[in-house]
Amino acid sequence: MTQQYKKLKVTLRKTTDKTYVRDLLFDIRDNSLSQKWAKALHEDYLDKRKYPNIEKQFMLHGWPYLSETSNQRQVEFMCEELNFHIHVVNEYARKKGIPYKIDMHFDEATLTQEQLNEIHHHFEVLIGQIWNVSNYYPMFDEYHQWSINNFNWLCHEIESQLRGLKAYNDDRSSSSIVVCMDPIIRHDMSESEGDYDFFQMEDLIFGQVRMHYAQTGKTHREAYHDNDEDIYDSNISGIRYISGEFDVHLNIPHPSHSSEKDWASFRQWLRSKDVDLNDKTLALGWCVLADLDRYTWGDKTDLEIMQELWQCDDLVCIELHDDTGIPLVSKKWTYTWQDRYFQTKQALLDSIEEENRYLDL
Repeated sequence: MTQQYKKLKVTLRKTTDKTYVRDLLFDIRDNSLSQKWAKALHEDYLDKRKYPNIEKQFMLHGWPYLSETSNQRQVEFMCEELNFHIHVVNEYARKKGIPYKIDMHFDEATLTQEQLNEIHHHFEVLIGQIWNVSNYYPMFDEYHQWSINNFNWLCHEIESQLRGLKAYNDDRSSSSIVVCMDPIIRHDMSESEGDYDFFQMEDLIFGQVRMHYAQTGKTHREAYHDNDEDIYDSNISGIRYISGEFDVHLNIPHPSHSSEKDWASFRQWLRSKDVDLNDKTLALGWCVLADLDRYTWGDKTDLEIMQELWQCDDLVCIELHDDTGIPLVSKKWTYTWQDRYFQTKQALLDSIEEENRYLDL
């Protein structure tokens, strides 16, 4: 008998006060793709015999930092880290004779979307695509490959943080929870099995869980919204993989937002790029996998829910339930983003020190 997945539960916490915990419960949609995704989440990531890590440094997007004592990541810090990773990649390329250099410096006071598009373009050139890896990427060791990946992570997180702060100051939300795993396990999307039938060009609703983009580059929708003229067309692509990863949409749009007008403009942009709007495999809209169960939130508004969630700065547990309400599987990750990020960064610095010591011999 095929397992039927009914509920997804995500538990957030406040690291400076571990008694402050908030649960988000979602109704998993009863269709073939949602069930296929839930099965991948269960078997690839939540199974007790496996030990994947959540990329917590790249998780809470558009989260306004509400306290100086919180564990949240600020734009100033992320700019400093981008500069660090640019420096170490440039130095490694110089020492190894790799013909590549990034001439960029990031400062919160002068930050622009054009700069973010440019550093993302460097990431694309250096890494390529999952199905067509760049010639540059294998030239770097694993530590500096991690730095290259930080161009992508930090770029997208800065973008979301700037949108999140703007929305917060306007009594709205432009937040999301992005659950990425390491290592990633990917399964090909199947046109013959109808996987692409569940993508729709319409706005997401607060609390919906959407399919994650488990590949490099940008979706057409992202390139359109970022007004990205630096990205190669080959790096704009629809979702190709089911990974068991997922994103939680927690956006509260501006009252003046016109969904109809925005999607019409997007369609016009696609036509200007000679994109076939009838090609399902381009996955041009969003794919919703699950919807927020608001029962435990009572009559709280979307903004009131976010005011509670913004107090949290960590995700510690994911569960999947069947229709009995008893968890089929539950997994905890007790480390914080700082634990893993700075441990990996220190390993990079140690590798550089060892390399310099060897060169001095």
